[in-house]
Amino acid sequence: MKQISLAIAVMATVVLSSCNNSETSSTMASDSKDSTGNSMDQQNLEKNRSMYTAIQKGDSATIRSMIADDAVDHQSPNGQEVKGVDSITHMLSDIHNHVKDMKFDVVADAIKGDYIFAMVDMKGTATDNTMGMPAGSKMDGKTVDVVKMKDGKMVEHWGFMDWQDVMKMSSQPPMNSAPKKK
Repeated sequence: MKQISLAIAVMATVVLSSCNNSETSSTMASDSKDSTGNSMDQQNLEKNRSMYTAIQKGDSATIRSMIADDAVDHQSPNGQEVKGVDSITHMLSDIHNHVKDMKFDVVADAIKGDYIFAMVDMKGTATDNTMGMPAGSKMDGKTVDVVKMKDGKMVEHWGFMDWQDVMKMSSQPPMNSAPKKK
């Protein structure tokens, strides 16, 4: 019984100290404000949300304005790294040409220091196989994007998807994690 009580006390201490550290870091990072009173963190979250809208529309001017010259996208649609503002802008502004009815919905997002974390629901229909899916395939899944910001510009991006969603979108049968019984 003493071990269970000790374990609960340790877990509560860890949770409470994590909350305390999170609040302190957030306050320290949010000291700088723009002319409308928005913190730098809030400005960066808004830029990230605006990026999804710009990708949906293929708005290359808006996309370019939010990306640093030497930025790196570690997770492009074909799985390769894309480097530099010109290459990343082209890739992102071209996506809407290959997916009709593209829609991104930011389910939740957060910021910690220079990093933005966003869980995004994405939907659309592939018009050709450029995105690695057969034409006519439905895109319907969640992705988690991690974006590193520096001086108000996006400098790095990583994207992560659920394998079940990837398999559905590529018209492959979902992988079964349970072994087959003999």
